Amino acid sequence: MTNPSTADMDTPEARTDGISPRRAWRAALLSLVASGLGQLYNGQWQKGLLFFGGEVALGLGFFVVFNSFAGMLLNVVSLIALNVYALIDAAIVARRGREYRLAPYNRWWVYLLAALISLGAGQGVQLSLNAYGYESYKASSGSMIPTLLVGDRFMVEMLADGDPVRRGDVVIFYEQRSDKHFVKRVVGLPGETVSMTERRVFADGKSLDEPYLNTPVSNGVPVRDNMAPVRLGTDQYFLLGDNRDHSYDSRWLGPIRRADILGRALYVYWPGKPVAGSRFDRLGREIR
Repeated sequence: MTNPSTADMDTPEARTDGISPRRAWRAALLSLVASGLGQLYNGQWQKGLLFFGGEVALGLGFFVVFNSFAGMLLNVVSLIALNVYALIDAAIVARRGREYRLAPYNRWWVYLLAALISLGAGQGVQLSLNAYGYESYKASSGSMIPTLLVGDRFMVEMLADGDPVRRGDVVIFYEQRSDKHFVKRVVGLPGETVSMTERRVFADGKSLDEPYLNTPVSNGVPVRDNMAPVRLGTDQYFLLGDNRDHSYDSRWLGPIRRADILGRALYVYWPGKPVAGSRFDRLGREIR
């Protein structure tokens, strides 16, 4: 009998005739590392490629579905289900197959290369989402109560330079002097004159309807409740917090440039702990 070289061996248990039984636990472990890797270990490289392709497709699908909580949740559940199915399938096939003749691709370095490709594809999708699609943020203060509670994690649609910003949008912006990101609501648009009288906000002399406010009654604090007219430039927006008594906003920061507005808040994907009630009452709530 001829003895194969050690390079032909997939595992220490590989027999000298080139036949090596598949181990269910190894197939499952490889599937945890990368979807489809367990199938490659079992000699089903076509099926493994399908699982890998499905994972990449669902990852790219985030660009389409992240604008709604339901779409995001469905995509995440589908991705988890695909990976669980790949793991179970790999373990069952390995358990049923008593003997397996090693293929040319049953090498440790091939498995490592496949795992690195899978990891790279996942990181690429994640970086693309962050750069051109969506980012998640956490509300660190109560300035937007009741729209956002302290600890709320919410999804933000990143805006391109030409994307419109509308009155009423809850946006993330970067404040250069403090080197911090803030979340506030747009109340004044470019070219408008914004003023405040006893907490009521006026844009070009017209009182705004603001049902989202936390405390709609004046508390007599002049700086917070009253403001002389401010004329906005052609690229400036006036932003205020919904919790006006506890918000550091355009009343102190001044108008915000469009270039500093980074994204629009969409929905709460993981609520912070509320003062009363269940946090899951607000799970998936749209930010309006």
